Amino acid sequence: GGGNSQRVLLLRRQGDGGCEAAVTARARFGWVKFKECGELLHGRRFPLKPKREVYRSCVRPAMLYGSETWCLRERELAILRRTERAMVRAMCGVNFMDEERAEDLRVMLGLAESVEQLAKANGVRWYGHVLRRDGDHALRRALEFRVNGARKRGRPQMTWKRQVEEEMQKVGLREEDASNQVRWREGVRAVADGVRRIWPPL
Repeated sequence: GGGNSQRVLLLRRQGDGGCEAAVTARARFGWVKFKECGELLHGRRFPLKPKREVYRSCVRPAMLYGSETWCLRERELAILRRTERAMVRAMCGVNFMDEERAEDLRVMLGLAESVEQLAKANGVRWYGHVLRRDGDHALRRALEFRVNGARKRGRPQMTWKRQVEEEMQKVGLREEDASNQVRWREGVRAVADGVRRIWPPL
């Protein structure tokens, strides 16, 4: 479909790592959605539970749209982290001069996972979808696409696939696990939660 074709193009464009413009644009759109729900999310008279549910269902999806193809370097992770921390503080009624840690406030809201881990988990989830495709499918061919020429000296640059493989390794997922959708979903959930190694290596 058109959506998959667009993802193929994004994967090839991000082959050299990085997606700062896309992440910045989605963070801004997240603020648009946040402000649309401003009375509820900012209002001190509203409890935290409905704020959490609105944030999860409206704001986060706006920020993470298209994140399954993001190759996230530290710059992009920092954009997501700063955006969510500011939103969490606003929902909890805490200003930037207060000493409460953003992670503690996120837990107080009931947000077990961080937005940056969710973005990485989306990449792993979509990778499983691609691995279940036939070998001659456009998505599989895009993943196997190689640029000819000598590689620059030094540490290999982060790519989308390398990022996904690193997250898979942390939770013990292997490519052959993609055929077991229950196991793959559990692995994606572990990536989102920032868990390391939910299954022992075989």
